[in-house]
Amino acid sequence: MTASPRVSIGLPVYNGERYLETTLKDLLGQTFGDFELVVCDNASTDATTDILERAARQDSRLRVIRNDSNLGALRNANKAFGESRGDLYALAAYDDRHAPDFLERLVAALDQAPEAGFAYGRCTLIDEEDRPLAFDPSRRVYVDGQGQVFDYDAKLERELPSDPVGRYRAVLRSNDVNAPIHGLFRRSLLDRVGPHRLHGSDRLIVAHAALLQPAAFVPAPLFGFRIHGGSTYHLTRAEWWSREAGREDASSPLDSARTLRAYLRAVVSTPLRARERGAAIAETFRYAVRPDVLRRLFRPGPDHYFGWTGRSVEQEVMSIQEEDSRPVDYEEADWGWMGA
Repeated sequence: MTASPRVSIGLPVYNGERYLETTLKDLLGQTFGDFELVVCDNASTDATTDILERAARQDSRLRVIRNDSNLGALRNANKAFGESRGDLYALAAYDDRHAPDFLERLVAALDQAPEAGFAYGRCTLIDEEDRPLAFDPSRRVYVDGQGQVFDYDAKLERELPSDPVGRYRAVLRSNDVNAPIHGLFRRSLLDRVGPHRLHGSDRLIVAHAALLQPAAFVPAPLFGFRIHGGSTYHLTRAEWWSREAGREDASSPLDSARTLRAYLRAVVSTPLRARERGAAIAETFRYAVRPDVLRRLFRPGPDHYFGWTGRSVEQEVMSIQEEDSRPVDYEEADWGWMGA
């Protein structure tokens, strides 16, 4: 490992013993070697610590930082970035999969497009055994082996518009940002965007980044997003926020107001022409108001406008979108590397 690696991979983890070894094998086996892997162990109570210690003894590119107490997922992710040193940064999850040429392809994409602030490839949904989920074209959803349905539209898995508002709109109107948030970012761009700090911070980070700079898209399957019992797809809003922030979620209008303010601040702080700024603000309010679920505003209980039970509200939000939700097919869509 060089004194200052070109790429840093940040991997926050808490009790990740089931999938962590596979993920470490993927990341440490990359064909691009000039990187460091910074793992922040959020006071795990399972075998995570032992797995990391063994791996660190075998590969000096792995740096392990163990927290004395659980900071919450967001603060732990921010800590991983703060401890990293590379000019390029990728956020990894302990339970996902990465192609052997994940870094090589994304570094090359940024080298070829110096105007781009981040690069990412295709993503697929995989189950607990690394099997890609089947796509049901009639319902435009993915289905696992037990028949459970998952809404993932893959709208960002293509070249984004050239104009900043078009990119921002594309992010807000997609129903998932797994592919770009787990891509490769220039540190200078992430420094401008700021850290994870609220509900849905992945989308905010990608949206703000897309406003500031173009993205480089690699039409190849580089990333596998695993869905299992502990995934966000299976969590209620309260459970999600408890894990993210390390405290219970109030599910309050104030929380939603903070989120809206963060998006508006991103728009206002970005150098845009007056017409562009107005269009971006309008798009922000469209995303915040969500006409199809506004009727939930005065509904009591957790499943109202400001709340969230499972994926039901999230799926209704997507009904306001006109674009086709079918995934794009590419000749390179071969996930054979996951069996390696």
